[in-house]
Amino acid sequence: MTLILRPLFRKSMRRHRGGLAALSAAALLAGCRHESVVPEPATDYFPVAVGTYRSYAVTDSTWTNAKVTVSAYQLRERVTEQFTDAGGQPAYRLVRSRRLTSADTWRDDSTLVVQVLPRAVVQTRNNVRTVELVYPARADKAWNRTAFTVGGTSAPDTIANLTRTYGPTVGAAYTTPAVAGVPAKSYATTVLTKDILPVGVEDVNDRDQRGTRQVYALGVGRVLRRRFSLQTFITNPTNGEETNTKGVVQNGVSRLEVLIDAGTI
Repeated sequence: MTLILRPLFRKSMRRHRGGLAALSAAALLAGCRHESVVPEPATDYFPVAVGTYRSYAVTDSTWTNAKVTVSAYQLRERVTEQFTDAGGQPAYRLVRSRRLTSADTWRDDSTLVVQVLPRAVVQTRNNVRTVELVYPARADKAWNRTAFTVGGTSAPDTIANLTRTYGPTVGAAYTTPAVAGVPAKSYATTVLTKDILPVGVEDVNDRDQRGTRQVYALGVGRVLRRRFSLQTFITNPTNGEETNTKGVVQNGVSRLEVLIDAGTI
């Protein structure tokens, strides 16, 4: 009996050891695959620390009957306080200030609250909470920017109601345009977000152009934001017929914000 059992036992052990070796190799490979696809945390694209600030050159443009009026000024967002909100989560208070030129004095304009959570960056402004970024940042990943909104006249704010998305690439380089005497600046690693409208991601065609775009640079924060709603057609007041004026804006508005300075106060 002993001579029969020993070979069976050894064979069983060899099989067991082989199984362990296979499992160990699979676990190792799985771990390597996991490490190779870990994206940059979204919070790296929205750094927040008390005493820091970001200043933007703002250009507001308004078109009426193909004539444009432009106004320019500067906005600054500075982090003034860290506190714990009612839900026990850390939050930061940001004060927005405005001035016409670099020679003028900053005047406080409004406040907002930012929370850098493990899975999202949440902003509260005018008592409205919005999800600015989500973690992890992935190409074409979409989410509900107004997930915390209750009621209202817009579409129901459910998980399935996707209203903001990342662009087709994450971690790409981006160059902001020259503005307000500040030269163009390149950022090595950025993410782009676009708002999703009822007709799809933005609304850009030969007749209308509408959308909101934001670019965030790794370790810097938001470096550009553009909102636009433009019409490139003329309506005949007599018969209501439309004539396309592709490339020539007839009516509309746009706002461009470009980062020009950042640091510590």
